[in-house]
This record gives sequence, C-alpha cells and structure tokens, in this order.
Amino acid sequence: MSIQQLFSNAASRWPETLALHEPATGQKLTFWQINAALQGFGAFLAERGIACGARVGILADASIPYLIADYGSMACGYVRVPFDPSLSVEELRNQIADAEIAILLHDPIHAELAQQAGGAASVPLPTTWQTITAHTAAPQAGGSPSTLASLNYTGGTTGQPKAVMHTQGSLTAIVSNIGQARPTSAGDVLLNVRPLWPIASVSVLAHLCHGGTVVLGGRFNPSTFLSLLQTTHATYSSLVPTQIARLVQHAQAHGTITHSQNPLPFFRSLDVGAASLPPETLEKAMHLFGPRLSILYGMTEAPWSFYLPAPELAALHKASTCAGAVGFPLQHVQARLNAHSTQPHAGEVEIHGPHLMAGYWKQPKKTASVLHDGWLATGDLGIMDNTHMLKIVGRSKEIIRSGGMSVQPAEVVECLLSYRGVAEAHVFGAADPEWGERVCAAIVLHANTELEADELILHCKKQLSRHKVPKQILFVPHLPRSHYGKVQQAKLLKLLEE
Repeated sequence: MSIQQLFSNAASRWPETLALHEPATGQKLTFWQINAALQGFGAFLAERGIACGARVGILADASIPYLIADYGSMACGYVRVPFDPSLSVEELRNQIADAEIAILLHDPIHAELAQQAGGAASVPLPTTWQTITAHTAAPQAGGSPSTLASLNYTGGTTGQPKAVMHTQGSLTAIVSNIGQARPTSAGDVLLNVRPLWPIASVSVLAHLCHGGTVVLGGRFNPSTFLSLLQTTHATYSSLVPTQIARLVQHAQAHGTITHSQNPLPFFRSLDVGAASLPPETLEKAMHLFGPRLSILYGMTEAPWSFYLPAPELAALHKASTCAGAVGFPLQHVQARLNAHSTQPHAGEVEIHGPHLMAGYWKQPKKTASVLHDGWLATGDLGIMDNTHMLKIVGRSKEIIRSGGMSVQPAEVVECLLSYRGVAEAHVFGAADPEWGERVCAAIVLHANTELEADELILHCKKQLSRHKVPKQILFVPHLPRSHYGKVQQAKLLKLLEE
C-alpha cells in the first residue's frame, strides 16, 4: 500500500464527502477534489523538472495548501521535508543543505525566511485547488513500500541535523495503527490546532484515509479551543502537553469549568502524550473534559506505538494508578524491556514493527546505535504488566553521572514537585569540569508564586542524598517541548549558558 493508493481508495469510497475545511480562508475540499489536487501538485513539480525521488522542502503553517504539498509530494514519488517555521535562518540553512532539497515551497508569511535560507530554491506554495489542478503534466507514481517518502527533522540545531527517514510502507503502517487506536467513521470531525511538521500531519492523514473530515482550526488559542470543539462538532482533537497546561490554566483563571458545564455532545476523545504531563495537570484536564482524554505514546522514529483509550484512562484515574501510563501496543507493534537498567523492575522500552523509521538520513552510525535487528531502543524507561500495559517511569539516557555517582532524574523531579509553588520540574545533567556532570533543574512555578533557588536546594537537601541535590536551578515560564511533549534539553542547556 502507498500514500497514492490510500487517497485513491478514499476518493472512490467518499467522493463527495467533505474532507478538508479551513474556516479562516473558507477553503473546502471533498475527497475527490483532494485526490485531484494531489495529482495536480505532482504535475506542478514535474513541470519544474523536479526529478522523481527528489526532496521537496515545505516551510509553512498548517493550511490546506500545506497538506496538498505534504501529501502530494509523497503520493507522486517525491520525498516531503517539512521544516519548523520557528527555526533561525542558520538552523534552516543547515537542514536544507543536509536534505539536499530540490525546491523549497513556502507560504506568504515565511517568504522572507525562505528566501534568506533557500535562495533560488524557494518558490511560493500554490494557494487554491483551482490553481493546483490546472497543472496537467504527468505526475510520478507513488512508489513501493520501501520507497523513501519523508524526512523528519527532530529539532533545530546548528550542529549536524538529524532527520528521521520514513518510507511509504512505514507511513501506511502508522495510518493503520491510528485507525485501530482511534476508529473513525465517514464524517467524523478531527479539529487540528497543532503544527503539522514533522510528523503530526500523519495523524491528519490517517483520519482522512478512514473517511473523516479535518477542520484546520489555526494556531492553538486556549480562550477559543473549547468553543471551536463545540462549533465544529468535533469528534476528536489532539493537544501536546504544553497546550493542555495552557488550557487548564486559562480555564482556572476564568472560573472553574467542568465537563458537565461543557457537554460537547459530539466529542469523544482528546489525544495527548500524557507520559510527560504532570499529574496535577492531568487531574485538571480530566476535570475539564471528563472521561474523554486518551493517551498516545510514540516518537518521530516510531509514531503511534501505544495507545490508552479514554475509558481505560478514566478507570485508571479513578483508581489513582494512571501515573506514567501510556497504554497498550497497537496492531503489529511488539514491545519489550531491556533488563539493563539502574531502576528496579524497569527496563529500556524497545519497539519492533512496520511503522518504525528506516533510519537517520546519512547517519548510519547513529542509526546503528538505536536500531538493532529491527528493534528500536527508545531511551525511555518503562514497566509493563502481564497485559502489556506500559508505564513510562523515566529516561535511561538521562541518568546523570556526577562525581562517580548515578542520579536518576525522576527521583529528583519527585522531590522538587513536592515543594509548594512548583508546577513542573525537569532535571538534567550539564557538563562540569569537577563533577563530570552537575545536576541541574528547570522549574515552572504556579501563577503568582515566587521562589528562590536556595529554598528549593534546601528542600532537596532534607530529602535527597547530597550527590542528587541540584547545583543549579533555572526558573522558566514553560518547559520547551517537542511536538510529542518531550522536553528539549538542548534549549535548557543554552539557557544555562546565558
């Protein structure tokens, strides 16, 4: 199965059903129109002499033109390379050079950045369905399951960029996994308020390929999100942990709202990567949405590997046993725990299945460090019961070696969260000439709270061994997170240097 075949099947089954709606521009496309637009986009590239298999860069916010470029590239035998619009010029140039793109497509908002970073390779995105379907050159075929379809950069860096490779086969396997986790009927509405790079567009792809309607709601706004769920008759939506935190803070600041006051009769599930969601935030989110939160676990290298549906999460929440729970392995996903761990009863989570990445682009050594005989080492520490329910309890690769002693960050985080006023905490190691690594902590405080670093350090000294006590405390307004909710530690290390 290929991306092209997925859309051809959808167009055959639901030709006149509304597939995409972008309220901000009024654009709407049926499944038949999407399929025609994807072929038109392939013709658009062919007319510019872009060779089959070439990398097509995309620099734009979430929109219908973005999705046509994203899916059209893959459906017509090209490799889509979505770029984060928040990258600096230097970071973007680095990734463009690494991917060796043939063309950089951009929306009007990012025209200047595209020109600065991509030069002559930058070209405006076609903006309407009529424009794109006017192209009639013969597009390329979509390719076999092993054909490279996507490069997904995992974050901005001025060093060597790291791009995850996904094939036609791995992407269609991800679509199958999502369909199993979140069953979709024709006409079910998915409200999307997330950036679509680098891999979030695959969740949208899966919804479309199962006959669902996608509403592109623009950038997330905590003051309007609940009303958008209501007015769009949304069945599903998805937020990252940072957005969940902002939403519950907004609801709390403007008067407590409960799910009984917000019935949302059409809404069934809000997907969130809750392994990185603080327990207090999860509690407030459950109060806001009721038993309609679902947990997904994955990473760019292995999207949608585990899922915990809303009813199961609600049961665990009622029993106060949901901390760290990420659910059960999805179709064709195998999981195991590597026993080599410093934490009792836990092991590093390893995943196997057709949805795994093919490797890191042009980095065979880095690929070999995480992929062994078809098993991906995630770097996450987990525990798994006899039903294969997985709970994430820490990061194996984040063990801090300080003065010859090992420090498990989760233990220090737990201590910090027990102190008044601390909303979130992330503990990590920074290079130190004397200790090898020193223990550092990034702290997010509750609103209207003031704390001094010395207070927290004294609190830790009362509860932790000396070598586990943070030597440096960094107060931040929010923890920088990736699209999957993982803390971007490199950004915190940069803040320490300032």
